[in-house]
Amino acid sequence: MKRLFLIVIDSLGIGSTNDANKFGDIGANTLGHIAEYYYYNKHKILKIPNLSSLGLVKTIQYATNCYPVGMNLQTDIIGSYAYASSLAAGKDTISGHWEIAGILVPSWHYFDKLNNSIPDSLLNLICEMNNLSGFLGNCHASGTEIIKKLGEEHIITGKPIIYTSADSVCQVACHENIFGLSKLYNLCISIRSILNSSAYNISRVIARPFTGNNANNFIRTKNRCDLSLTPPSITVFQKLIKEKDGTVISIGKIADIYAHVGINKHIKAYGINNLFNKMVSEINTAKNNTIIFTNFVDFDELYGHRRDIIGYASALELFDYRLSEIISKMKNNDVLIITADHGCDPTWYGTDHTREFVPILIYGPRIKSRYYGYRSSFADISQTIVKYFNLSPMSYGTSIL
Repeated sequence: MKRLFLIVIDSLGIGSTNDANKFGDIGANTLGHIAEYYYYNKHKILKIPNLSSLGLVKTIQYATNCYPVGMNLQTDIIGSYAYASSLAAGKDTISGHWEIAGILVPSWHYFDKLNNSIPDSLLNLICEMNNLSGFLGNCHASGTEIIKKLGEEHIITGKPIIYTSADSVCQVACHENIFGLSKLYNLCISIRSILNSSAYNISRVIARPFTGNNANNFIRTKNRCDLSLTPPSITVFQKLIKEKDGTVISIGKIADIYAHVGINKHIKAYGINNLFNKMVSEINTAKNNTIIFTNFVDFDELYGHRRDIIGYASALELFDYRLSEIISKMKNNDVLIITADHGCDPTWYGTDHTREFVPILIYGPRIKSRYYGYRSSFADISQTIVKYFNLSPMSYGTSIL
């Protein structure tokens, strides 16, 4: 029986890549800087023994060519490990996840930072198609800051807050109760359709509902919804379903990232503990030729973008503590792969993602511990999955094992 458990620790970069100069990210190091800050400011070693035993600390040492301050290297390694950079031109969620699945990522369109971001012609069409009296925002912004700035005006006028970021995204923030959740979703579906029919190759439209009654207590809810472009070519998940009559179970935001393509079962879950609870439950009943794929978005959304260093460190320790439950439930032929999709260094300037290497940790009772070096594409993960399930090969990437 073959079962594979794939985990993305969203934004857990381990050092700036060779092309980081193109992104202004030379010197970024999400994990390294968190551990260093934790060590010098809290006088503590980052406590992640399970991840360390799978080779995480070793990956950062190899990726950066230096000893990771605040991390324990004196650990017996039980897993195989490597580190990788992305071939994609972006440092965003879609680019990272699609490449993990074996897709050659297209060149995205990015809205202009210097001018009014989203073109007036496009915004006017959105308003016309959805009977809107207007909109607020139209700028590059932090999601939490823009609702603090424009949330009260949104409540008074009923105009949606439309904004973007360094990623290829169009985000829409509206009050969950006053504007209405279904109305927000329908608006985002309409925007997705408009973008699909236009020359703007935007990877995601994101619904960002929030609650509260003034700038001091506005808070984004868990009812976020990502509307992605459909993957342009077949994913490794589609191959498993088609060639082995397999099952792909997504937990968290995974299904949205792939536009629900190549997914048999989608489980909504939020928060590290709840994501682990759902994953453990699925492992208990998973049958042959099954992939359980989970994204832990809190690291990126709650701590990376918000530059919360201590929050990120605490979340890593919680993740590591819960990880032992997954490992303990693995059967002889099971395989666990843990990776990331990009960086989001909470010590870095701004609030955007960072261009970094990511770790690839592979564990299974029958897999020997070994260092597999530098990988030039996240797609090597997809080819590793192909080899494990004996599927037809993907178009690019090389199996790690």
